[in-house]
Amino acid sequence: MTADPLMDRERDRYRLAEAAAEAAEGVPGVAFLRPGVVDLLRTRVARAPRLATGPGPRTQGVRVSRDGTTGTWHIDIRLVLHRGHRALDVTRAVHTATLAATRAEPSVPVRVTVTVTGVV
Repeated sequence: MTADPLMDRERDRYRLAEAAAEAAEGVPGVAFLRPGVVDLLRTRVARAPRLATGPGPRTQGVRVSRDGTTGTWHIDIRLVLHRGHRALDVTRAVHTATLAATRAEPSVPVRVTVTVTGVV
């Protein structure tokens, strides 16, 4: 049986999203990952069930895409801070933790963007 490159790419995307979410949530000062509008709408709409062998559910607050020409993975993390933590310090720590967590994943370059959307 031949491997399906599309399914492999989706599995890589899911693994990167999971690793990035876990790394970000472990950084002191991060209250939670903030789902975007698409994530909020997606949870309200009934979806067709995925194949048992397919990748898991989409991780809210983390968007992963891949540049088709360079092969670089782009990880966009949106989060909310705990009050009393500097946004600059937390975003740097999330960036570093995410790069470290995803380095063991696919052997292609990874670019991480961290956006603070609120403070609680």
